[in-house]
Amino acid sequence: MRVPKFKDLKEEREFWDSHDSTDYLDDFEVARDVVFVRPKKQAMSLRLDPDTLKKLRELADKEGLPPTTYARMLIIKGIRERAA
Repeated sequence: MRVPKFKDLKEEREFWDSHDSTDYLDDFEVARDVVFVRPKKQAMSLRLDPDTLKKLRELADKEGLPPTTYARMLIIKGIRERAA
């Protein structure tokens, strides 16, 4: 089978939502020198009292995450909830 030409991204999305890409393996080619760019992040210093920091570390440990990752997740979640 041949992958059809699409007039726009929406049409392509709809196609792949309803078709199996393994049916079109002969149409694919190997990509070379692919670079995945992650959005740049900026650092921010945050001061917490010892009890709050201890609790943050305990909660992060329960989740199996480093405290900074867990804190970032909580902040992002809070911002999304308030923005909605």
